Amino acid sequence: MNFGFEHWLFTFCFYCLIGWLQESAIESLYHKKPINRGFLKGPYIPIYGVGGIILLLVTTPFRDNGFAVFFVAMAFCTVLEYFTGWLMETMFNKQFWDYSMLKLVYKNRISLVSSLFWGVMGLFMAYVVSHVTYFVIDHLPYQFICGTAIVIPLIMTVDFLITAKKQIDKERITKTFSLTNIGAKINVFSRIRDRYNYFRDSREKEEYSDKDDFDNE
Repeated sequence: MNFGFEHWLFTFCFYCLIGWLQESAIESLYHKKPINRGFLKGPYIPIYGVGGIILLLVTTPFRDNGFAVFFVAMAFCTVLEYFTGWLMETMFNKQFWDYSMLKLVYKNRISLVSSLFWGVMGLFMAYVVSHVTYFVIDHLPYQFICGTAIVIPLIMTVDFLITAKKQIDKERITKTFSLTNIGAKINVFSRIRDRYNYFRDSREKEEYSDKDDFDNE
């Protein structure tokens, strides 16, 4: 199916809703009371919309190879989860999920268990959810798809702006994204690159030296 921009926006909204339903159901069952999961007030979690679209795009070329689908989905979603966790912690000075109860975690933002889960979700997305998505879009009126693609993202945007205005940590954001801090991060990467280049050059010199010694023998 050839997706237009309106179809992608509708799909984004669809996955945001599915993510909210899944997380809210799990949390409600665990706490034995209704829980509205997510950072926003409405019944949607944007990271699932973004993650779902990414999974749909990156897994489609590998549909003939389940192992490739699993590892590609695991890698992309783990990076997305870590970056989203870091960004939200930076913006709001609070942690929205915590994997400290699990083993093999990194900064409590990502874990081996969650990464494996994303791999399984990639398989589920590639072989089940994608077909459901195509079926839903194919059988809904085009006017409904366009209306949803316009109205829901606008509601999400207003919801985000209102929520962010109340909770955002402006001082922390200013400090994190200051030119001084960015420059320090760039310097760290520059030092890593220089050390890598030094190590690589040293290895090449050793190989050439070993080759010359072998030729001389």
